[in-house]
Amino acid sequence: MKIKFLGTAAYEGVPSLFCTCRVCQKAMKEGGRELRSRSQALINDELLLDFPPDTVWHFQRFCLDWTKIGDCLITHDHSDHLYPEDALMAVEAYSNQHRPLHFYAAQSGYEKLMACVPFAETAGAGISLVEPGRRFTAGEGGKYSVLPLRANHEDATSPVIYSISCEGKRLLYAHDTGVFYEDTWKGLKEEGRYDLISMDCTGCLEKAGPDYHMCLRDIRGVLERMRSEKLADEKTTVVLNHFSHNGGLTYEEMCREAEKEGMIVSYDGLELVV
Repeated sequence: MKIKFLGTAAYEGVPSLFCTCRVCQKAMKEGGRELRSRSQALINDELLLDFPPDTVWHFQRFCLDWTKIGDCLITHDHSDHLYPEDALMAVEAYSNQHRPLHFYAAQSGYEKLMACVPFAETAGAGISLVEPGRRFTAGEGGKYSVLPLRANHEDATSPVIYSISCEGKRLLYAHDTGVFYEDTWKGLKEEGRYDLISMDCTGCLEKAGPDYHMCLRDIRGVLERMRSEKLADEKTTVVLNHFSHNGGLTYEEMCREAEKEGMIVSYDGLELVV
């Protein structure tokens, strides 16, 4: 299973609009991996994770093939993860002929997508309601087994994290969330071992958690429990993702800390195969 990280920032992006902090100034000066757009990822070139306002930019930068992308999983309804206004570009007046995109979202995100009536009716799009703990399949022929689990984030946004399995491989996409709830742990244990885990690291070293978001300090505790319950082992790839300039560290600085833990720091365009 392949995952490509299209965007790797929190709501503000890096550099953040209007900001002159040290992290943002370095990103403006050096560019490259220091620059971060809003979080989005793509599995096997066909299963999209989230639909932020930077989707157009990701499409243009990474040459996304919309003849392959058929489904999009929404983690929650905050605008940096779901920007339904841009979904209206799917109507014929803007995009002509194309493959319809099927969205999966929990209650709040589902309602926002359904409110885009021209999109749903004219573009032939599908919008499915998901519930934490209720498994469903996505992708052509139902090739992906997807289990949404309750995220530790703002309840009004109907937040979920996703456990995704395909062809004997399993990954966990855990954004935006703080330290997991007990009912979420129960769902994870029913899934079994993960080949790749993408963890919320909005606070970098220690400026977050344990609710809403995490930092490296929180992630250490989560991974310790995952390993003790055989959900992860030495072969599990651990990726730190969803960064904010408020965490206070640049990409290079975060890499130095993550390498001590055997973890990978995401950047826009990072591609991994497990």
